[in-house]
This record gives sequence, C-alpha cells and structure tokens, in this order.
Amino acid sequence: MLMTNGRALMRGALVACAVTAIAAVRVQGESDAPLQGGAAGANPAQSAPAEGQPMPVPWPMKIGLQSFQVSMRLPVVDQVVLVPDAATYLDEIGRWDIRGRWPVLLEDAKYAPLFVRAFKPSRVVRRTSVGSLPANRTEREALAQQAIVRAWKVPGKDGAPTTPAEAYASVGFQPFGAVFASMDDPAWTAAVALTAGRGQAPFWLEASLGQPSDTLGGDQFRALAAQVEDAVRSTGLPSMKLGDAIDAVTMCLSMPLKADPPRGSRAQAVPQGIPSKPGEPVATVDGLCRNDDGSRWAVASNVFGDEVRSAYVAMSSLFLAPRSAWLVNTYASDGEWAKYGLTNGAALLRTAQFDVFELSGAKASVVGWLNMLMSGCKAEVLFMNSMGNMDFFKMWQEVECWPEDVPVLHHPLALHLIHSWSMTSAQVRETVGGRWLESGTYAYAGSVYEPYLVAFVPPEIVAARAADLVPFLVASRWLEGPIDATWRVTLFGDPLMVLPPPSQPRPARLPPPELDATKGETDLRAAARAALVAAKASGAAADFSAAMSDVARGGDDALAVQLWKLAASKGGDVRAACASSALGPLFRARESEAFLDAYKALASPNPVDQDMLWQLWTQQLGSIKDAQTLAWFATQVRPVRPFVDLGRLAPEIKRVSGSNAALEAVGAWLIKEKSESNRSRLKELMAKIP
Repeated sequence: MLMTNGRALMRGALVACAVTAIAAVRVQGESDAPLQGGAAGANPAQSAPAEGQPMPVPWPMKIGLQSFQVSMRLPVVDQVVLVPDAATYLDEIGRWDIRGRWPVLLEDAKYAPLFVRAFKPSRVVRRTSVGSLPANRTEREALAQQAIVRAWKVPGKDGAPTTPAEAYASVGFQPFGAVFASMDDPAWTAAVALTAGRGQAPFWLEASLGQPSDTLGGDQFRALAAQVEDAVRSTGLPSMKLGDAIDAVTMCLSMPLKADPPRGSRAQAVPQGIPSKPGEPVATVDGLCRNDDGSRWAVASNVFGDEVRSAYVAMSSLFLAPRSAWLVNTYASDGEWAKYGLTNGAALLRTAQFDVFELSGAKASVVGWLNMLMSGCKAEVLFMNSMGNMDFFKMWQEVECWPEDVPVLHHPLALHLIHSWSMTSAQVRETVGGRWLESGTYAYAGSVYEPYLVAFVPPEIVAARAADLVPFLVASRWLEGPIDATWRVTLFGDPLMVLPPPSQPRPARLPPPELDATKGETDLRAAARAALVAAKASGAAADFSAAMSDVARGGDDALAVQLWKLAASKGGDVRAACASSALGPLFRARESEAFLDAYKALASPNPVDQDMLWQLWTQQLGSIKDAQTLAWFATQVRPVRPFVDLGRLAPEIKRVSGSNAALEAVGAWLIKEKSESNRSRLKELMAKIP
C-alpha cells in the first residue's frame, strides 16, 4: 500500500539510503557486468534498517528505484546527437553500450532545440544519413532489435547475444517493464529508445488500432488486452500482480485513448461501482493490464506522434532531471475542491529542493496567466487544476482561456492536469491537450472524457510519491483498493520516468569522444561559428541563414539574439532569411520589438509563430498608441477562434481609434466567418464595443 493519504511512508531515510547505495555503483571496466543483480536483484533500500527491522519497499517506489538505478549505473556521454532520418536514428542508438549512452534526436527546428536547452550538453553533434530503412516491416523490426541488443553489449565479453532477453541476461539484468510498438507506426522511435534505455521487453504489434480521438470497441479492447497479457506472460517472468517483475507497460503507437467499457470480459476493465453510464467510454490504458476481477497487474501508458516528437518524448524521459516545478491552482479553497488544491504539494516539492513557483487564488487569474505567457513557460514540471472542456479551460473565478493560451514552452514539460476532456482529441492542436502535447509536453496525466474529480489523484499525493522516486505517471494513478477502478484519466509518456529530487545525485556525464568522420559527424556549434564567420565575410543571405539556424538549434539563445540584430541591420534578403530561426530566441528573451520586426519579415507565419506573437504581445497591446500597428494586429488574428484575439485587441483599437474602428475590425472577421459558434461570439463582442 502506498500513501493514499498523501503521506510518504518512508521519506528521508529510505530514499537517501537507496540513492546513496545506487550512486556508489559505477562501471569498472569493459569486462565487468555492471548490472549483475541489477534492477531485478537485491535492492539496496530493502536492507536499510528501521527500528531493527528491514524496510519493505512499496512496489511503486521499487520500480522508481529500479528505473533510477539503471540511469545511475549507465553513464551519460555529455553530448546530443542530431540525426537526419530514421535509419540513422537506429544506427546511433545501436552505438550505445553499457559504458555510456547519450540523447539521440531527429533534427528539427522545434523539439531538438527544446531538448538541447534543457539538457545543456557540452557538444551537439550532427550526423549525415546512413540511408533508408528497408521497406519490409520484418526487416525493420530486426534492425530495431539489433540496435537494442547492441545498446546492452559488454565490450570485450565473449558471446554475442541476438535478442534483448539474451543481452539483458548477459549482464545479469531482468526487465521490469514492457514496450509495445509497430514499425508501421511512427512512435516506434520512442519504443526503441525506451526499450534500449531502460532494458525493457519489446513486443511488435501488427494491428492498426485507430486515432487517439477514436473510441476502441469492446471486442477490440478485449483482443488488445489479451494480446498484451499473453505477450507479457511469454517472458516467463512473474507479472500478473503488482510488485512482480513487470509493473509497467508502454504502448508506443497511435491508438484510441477511449474504450467502451468491456464489462464481464476476460480482461475486465470496469469493476463494479464505477460511476459510468452505458455508452460512456473509459481511458483505454487504464483498462489495460488488469486481471479478470479488475485488479491491476501493471500501469500502462501511451506514446503517439510522428517519429520526431516520439523520439523527443523518449529522450526527455530518459535523460532529463527536472529541477523546477510550477503549481497553478484555479480551484476554490473549500469543500471538495480544497482536496485538489496545490499548496501542500508545493510545500512537499520545496522540501525535496525543487525550485517551486505557485500561482493560486486571485493570482491565478486570466491576467496572471497571460502575464506568465509573455516569454513562454519556464516550468519543467507543472501541476494545474482547472474547469472546462477540450477546447477551453477556466482560470480564477471561472474566466475562460483557450488552447491559444496554452503556453509556448522553454523546456520539455511533465504535466499533471486536473481538467475535463483535455485529452479527448489529443492529436488535434486546437484542443487543450493537443496544444500541450504539440508544445513539448512529454509526460501527461489528463482526462479523455468527463472524468469525475475523484478519478484524479490529488496533487499532494502525486507530489509526495514523486518526491519518493515513484515514477511520475505511476504516481498519478490510484493504485490500490476499490478506488483503483478504470477511470477516464489517461497517461501519455514513459511510465518509468522519475523526478529525482534535485538534492540527489545525477548520472555521471562522461566527456564526448573524438568526432568520427567515418560516421559523418560534425560539431553543430563549430559549424555555426564557421557559418557566422562566412556570413560576416560574404554578407550572403544563405550564409546568415545557415548560421542563425545552427545557433538556434544548438540552444544558444543569447548568440541568436545578437546574430538577429546583425542580420536585421543588413535588411533585405539577409533579414528575411534569418527571421524564422530568430523568432524563438527573441520570444524567450522577451525582445518584443525585435520579435515584431522578425515576425513581419516572415513570408508566411506558421501557427506556432502566431502563438508566440500573441503570447508575447497580448499583455502589451495596452501600451500601443499607433493606430496602424493595432490595425496590423487585426490581420494576424488566429483564425480557428478569432474571438479570442479580437476580444483582447478590440478594446485597444477602440482606445486609440474609436468605436467604429473596433467594430470594423471585428466586423471584417464576421463577414468571412462560417462557423455559427464563432459568429455568435463575434456578435457578442461587437455588442460590447459601443
């Protein structure tokens, strides 16, 4: 049993003993088996005496300690490697071994820099392509398996394991999680990394299950649940109750996040007493990994998305150790709402030495929230509660915000969100959950339907568990007794990701090796410096663009801001070529005027560019005195819900140019708007202007 009253059972002595013992273990040499008796063997915490007796370790803490143990025993090389394609991604992960590993990301302009800024490597490496993956799925699966096996290789040791199970056995390691994926689904990039990184049992699925916004039928659910159970049983490891060998399952593929309640099935998902009505779905992953009586034998989660984001999700889970936590409480402080407040959770996280920022009560107003958005959200862990639906959330005193108000992130984010419906269509950016995921949230506990408040574990309990090394997503589940029914709260991300207290040690970072020219490796930051020298010498737009892109992707915002100022001073093609890469660094640096200049140089702003524009400038619209500038903002209104931006812009247009100008700005959108819901909102806005 574990902390359902929000009190850590063994805070302090148990965690300190376990972490100290784990941290003392280091790889000694190439011929050692450094994980002998590892995650499946004797846990150092189990022998820590308490009043003369061994301390029992609750199973959720045990799997967190196991996960932390693996990360501490496998040193991290202080570099990030950016690859151009899936084949090179597999090749690079296959270069991991028990002496060291490092983050590998598919290079892009969004998720890779987001990760690099948080990880802060001493070097960022760019690789050239090794070619394409085979067209045949079986051959792709074989390559993925080879990469996993190589990642657990002991250099110089006799024998050549051919399967992950053999590779783990060769170092005395026993898996404590299972990963399911399909090489026909792009989330396989997360599956390979999480399997290789944590030492999990991999399984390949062939079926296409549907989109996250779909609902899995009862028969489909029963078939999937049976397939997962049979696969895990095939490992031969004890696994059908919590505390056995396999306590975590990750579904790395696109799948419906909702399922019809399959009552009376072999893998019965809904115990008696769940407050659901016929036809109302439950969270698919909360129904998986349950016995016939509804009891849970593992905690399941899901990762979906394209290859780029899925790799980013896995690498964030494996390699980041958050130090800052934000808590945003929009609930009242009385009645049932008080149980889901955040103040006690904030205190627990401070005790664990997290850097804590709390926004509650009247400070958690729309104004407070929008002020926070002005240069992006700097949190690494966020606990938030709100009311609303899939397309809006309410701040203090139930004032509405929208997906447009989900913040642009500074760093990868782990999120516990008490809110109805947020993940019901989570692949769509115009929903609350979809926007959080698109922004870079890599671990997320949120609801797929009207969840009922009791479905959520109160933040105080989640924080207490997480501070005791219970994995973040596991900590977000009810784990015992009748309340551990199948609810409508889903889990996105790696269920074995822990949030070690900042006071505890981190995995050792080894210096990067020499660059390998035969692998097409180059130093991204050195390339950026060379491009900058070339740009200053040539003045060519292409050289400036290459320099700005590499500087931004290397995570150096300060240099990117300086480079933009140089590019902007040259104007013309140089300014236009650098604008897109400069936007993010200018936004995060809160260089408002420079951001506006870069934005106006874009040929066609994308939706994220527009989000940054409005998040940076919404709270500054009141300072604008120029009518033309305000009129320009009216041309940049985001089209999905134009009433959001116009509702904040129209009063400022009225202030500077009068009521008629404000009415004209809103009316111009009303004329072309086809959505009846939006038209109604725009008409309401016009009625408030005179």
